[in-house]
Formats: sequence, C-alpha cells, structure tokens
Amino acid sequence: MRTCPLAILISLCGASGYAQQPDVKALIRKSVENYERDWRTGMRWSYTQTDLTRSDSGKEVEVVEVLPIEGTPYDHLVSKDGKPLGADEKRKEDQKYEKVVRQRRAESPAERRARIEKYESDRAFLREIPEAYNFRLIGEDEVDGRPAWVVEMHPKPGYSPLSMRAAMFRHIEGKLWIDKEDVHWAKADAHVIDTISIGWVLARIGPGAHISLDMTRVRPGLWMPAKIDVNGVARVLMVHNKNLNEQLTFSGFKPAAGEETIESVAERRSLSTAGQSFR
Repeated sequence: MRTCPLAILISLCGASGYAQQPDVKALIRKSVENYERDWRTGMRWSYTQTDLTRSDSGKEVEVVEVLPIEGTPYDHLVSKDGKPLGADEKRKEDQKYEKVVRQRRAESPAERRARIEKYESDRAFLREIPEAYNFRLIGEDEVDGRPAWVVEMHPKPGYSPLSMRAAMFRHIEGKLWIDKEDVHWAKADAHVIDTISIGWVLARIGPGAHISLDMTRVRPGLWMPAKIDVNGVARVLMVHNKNLNEQLTFSGFKPAAGEETIESVAERRSLSTAGQSFR
C-alpha cells in the first residue's frame, strides 16, 4: 500500500467548539480525541479514493475502492487513467482481494486482534500533537458556510518525540480551520520548514513543500477527508530530485452494515467507477 500524504497532514490538526474564545491547548486535545474516533469509525466505512499524480511526462490516475475487511481497510484497484483495468490485470486484482478475504476470515482471534492493533498503532503518534507544537488562535472564519476557529501551529523548540513517526512534527508548521460545532478539522494548510526523511533512504521531502487538506462532514459529528494536495520536491532514493504534484480525492463514503463480501464487490465496483472524469 502506498504511503499516503494524509499521514503527514494528519500530524497538523487541532479543534474547537466553545461559545467564547477557547483554551487552545484544550482545543487541540479535544480535536485529537475526535480525530481518533473518526478514523476508528472510518475503518468500518467503504469509499473511493482517486490518486492523481502529475509530472513532466504527463499524469497518472489510479482509482481504488477502500473496503473494510474483518476490521481493517483494504485498497482494491479498480481503474487506471480513467479506464477500467484490462482483463488480465482485473483478474489479478480480484484474486488478490479474494485471497485477503480468505486469509483474514481464517485468522484466529489472537491473529485478528494483533492485525488490528498493528493498524491502530501506526497512527498512535498523533497523540503527541498537543505537546509537539505551540499553538496560537488567530481568528475566526467560515468553511463551507460553517463557523470555524483558525489556529496556527509551530514546532515546539526542544520537543523530544516519543515515537519515530512523531519526529516529522519538528519539520512541519501549519494553519488549521476548526469547525466550532463539532470540534473537528475542516481545513488545513501545512508547510515543510525543514527536510523530512521517509524511511532510511527512501526519500527526503525538502523545505517549501506544501500540503493542503479539505475535510467533509459525512454526518453530524463524523468527518472524513475530501481532498489532499501535495506540492514540492523530494529527493528519491537519495539519487535524483522529483517534483511532488499529487492530489487525492475521496468520495462515496458508505457505512458497512457488515463486511464486504466477494460476491457483492463486483456489482458495487461497476457503480463506483461509472461516469468518472479527470482533468
């Protein structure tokens, strides 16, 4: 599964929802609690994710269905560059999906619990947000007609991260628009102020990279990502520079009454990709 830029962006958020000017630190803590609740709920939702990458050689588009299977999501590729997969590639993707379904349904309770805990632990670094930043409430605004607080975030000098992933907080600053009513992120803009390393030698994202996030309220009290834009320069494998120009969009959020079945996915896939266009 590709490293999603959302993991970087998520590291930037706080929230608010009080009649008078709130205590910013308490606001941030509440927002992190709400985000954790949202992504845990989202583990039981299906949706479509479109990944549009532009480069000097053109653009690439991949559409995946994100499906909950026995407690954690699975990315199922359904189309490339606005076209359905060819017969051979479709068969391979369907076989991979069916294999994952069989494997997860054959797990022991201990194996399933370990898999879910591993997925959840990958996001535990977000709990460090309130201590990793200095926050400043700079005003109020509206996002999609809803009132929001606007909060600036700057890395706290001397903060020592408790986890490896939280180390990125020292290199990112941002501005947040926080929905007042729900105490959830509505919008965020992030800037890389110092080089971020991904993996040991995989890539380094240089200063000046910009990441923006738009969220959507799928129902009262539940927010999901709507769009993520990433722009900047990365040094890949420490060898060559690569421009980052990627947009992720999310749509078709649907709560799963139960888990997806092999038999039902084919019908829903044909509906989710119909009529899509890219620019």
